[in-house]
Amino acid sequence: MKKAAAVIVAIVLAALAAFVVYDATLNKTVSESFFAMNTIVSAEVTGVSAKEDCTEIEKIVSRLDTETLSRTAEGSEIFRLNKNGGGEIGEKTAEYFSLLIDVCEKSGGAFDFTLGGVSDLWKFGSNPEIPDENALANALLHSGYKKVFLDGNTVSVSDLLVIDFGAAGKGIALDEIKNHLEASKAKRAVVAVGGSVLLYGEGEFTVGIRNPEGNSGSYLAKLKTDACCVSTSGSYEQSFEKNGRIYHHILDPKTGYPADNEVLSVTVVSDSGLLSDALSTACFVLGVEKGFELAEEYGARAVFVTKDKKIIARNNIEDIIEITNEDYTLVIQ
Repeated sequence: MKKAAAVIVAIVLAALAAFVVYDATLNKTVSESFFAMNTIVSAEVTGVSAKEDCTEIEKIVSRLDTETLSRTAEGSEIFRLNKNGGGEIGEKTAEYFSLLIDVCEKSGGAFDFTLGGVSDLWKFGSNPEIPDENALANALLHSGYKKVFLDGNTVSVSDLLVIDFGAAGKGIALDEIKNHLEASKAKRAVVAVGGSVLLYGEGEFTVGIRNPEGNSGSYLAKLKTDACCVSTSGSYEQSFEKNGRIYHHILDPKTGYPADNEVLSVTVVSDSGLLSDALSTACFVLGVEKGFELAEEYGARAVFVTKDKKIIARNNIEDIIEITNEDYTLVIQ
């Protein structure tokens, strides 16, 4: 009997050991980074297929960029629409269009994905300059989301209009990545595509809000949150100085010039990557009060950083925010 009991114990211990090994495999964490969408993409995934998930994330972002969203990659859907003045698009791309047109309308045009011709004149990312006023006026004349018509999977646009999903593309990538992680049953992941971050899976996450007046590793606050998408639009991302004035890349669709208000950055928290990305731009252009109203219309939360060193928030965000820079004051509206 003692021998039989010993054998049983040995079997149980062996089974437990196998379980521990298997559980360790489930919990392995893999980190990868790569360049796509003109930015650094970083992914940290925990799960049984973490390595494969990281590989697939790179494929998703690269494929989404070159085959769908890029307006410079020949063969992408957006490139073809701009070249041909419209055409047929895939079902998913039509869904993106529908959602973004809705943001354009509800923001009163503060968000507008047709400013490609206007932004080209500023030459951000290469040798930025203040555009010629006549050229800018002409580019604005041929811009405007109301000149885009979506009928099912068919898009029609007016001549010379340039569609540019740059202010929403990184968020769209987060949504596609989240779909993959759900299918692969990943346990937890943090994926950053430029200024848009996907927090996926179990437990609490901490994400920093960058100091707009500091270096890239300088943060003024932290958000502690459950799984969600977080996007930040800031005047620090691309800017140049001319005649004592700073010009940044977040353009006001009404003027074609950088949005000029009290805002330095806006961080939006949403279940949707597309919405977090698009709303952060729209809220920046709208300013604090109207920006809050727009975010709330979509069930999102926004945090504004202003030139007078205030961090302005509402909707019980004080429960999840921690100020880490004493130069800034938290204001709850």
